[in-house]
Amino acid sequence: MRKLVWLLILLVALCSAWWAAATTQMQSTVNALLDSRRAAGWDVTLKDIGKAGFPLTLQNRLSGLSVAEPNQSIAFEAPQLDLSAPVWWPGDLSARAPVAQAAFPAGALPLVLNMRNMQADLDLHPGLSLQLEQMEARSTYLEVNGPDGLLLEAEESRLRVTQSSDAANEYNIAVLPGRITPGPLLRRVLGEAIAQPGGQPILSARMAVTFARALDRHSAVAGTLPQIDALTVENVDAAWGDVALGAEGALTFDAQGIPDGVLSLRVTNWSKLLDAGERGGFLPPSMRGQVNTMLRLLEARGGTPGGLDLDLVFAEGQMVLAGIPLGPAPRLIQP
Repeated sequence: MRKLVWLLILLVALCSAWWAAATTQMQSTVNALLDSRRAAGWDVTLKDIGKAGFPLTLQNRLSGLSVAEPNQSIAFEAPQLDLSAPVWWPGDLSARAPVAQAAFPAGALPLVLNMRNMQADLDLHPGLSLQLEQMEARSTYLEVNGPDGLLLEAEESRLRVTQSSDAANEYNIAVLPGRITPGPLLRRVLGEAIAQPGGQPILSARMAVTFARALDRHSAVAGTLPQIDALTVENVDAAWGDVALGAEGALTFDAQGIPDGVLSLRVTNWSKLLDAGERGGFLPPSMRGQVNTMLRLLEARGGTPGGLDLDLVFAEGQMVLAGIPLGPAPRLIQP
């Protein structure tokens, strides 16, 4: 009996020592990542970092965290961020924040996301490189803001990234925003009539991205993603009422980020989108008749009343839509 008691004491002591060492290592890793961003010129603020979760959870609580790149186009801020992992494998990492804000550019459009009850779960492969096996980020409430104010709100939105079983550097990505409520700007541009009779807007996207190498701890330390070599769009679907947009196809990218391939686009009730383009100032009234005539010819070619089925072709650095040259293709990597 006495030996059993001493064995239990020894086991508790070993577990306590492992918990203390592992949480300290987690803390050191977080500080090292933040220091690497500071060294790269980022503005990094962290008021405090503490330990919690004993005995079954390794947890670091970060208070007053804010990170922003030098030009402020990419930034993240959270008054409280809890990083936790089970004591038996620190590679299954979760990040939770009651409220958080993230800013990043979507092409030329700067976006600001305000999130409530944000949670991100990361599953990492055992090994020195700690390759990303799966990540799922979700938020009970998501607010998307553009330069002119609120664009949309979404409830129970999710983003899932899963490493392919066929290639370590290929990841399947699913974007599922949940219930969407358009903001005043989108309602003004698209018009309230578009929402009838189809109810709530729908948005979803599924695609596969092939990187030059697998996502791992080196990517996290560098703060940048590896080069994208290929993109396969399984589906991108957006609908509000009787107006819908869809896309699918595959693109490859060279070392300069120039795309090559075809995206097939589907548009339902394109005339209402012309109305929206004119209301939003994207289509000058003087060009409305010319564009309307061209799209009617493309509609007749496709044979779908009110719909368009178009191929957007990227080749030799140029874009061609349904045989109409559009000029230079946008580069994934900016010089």
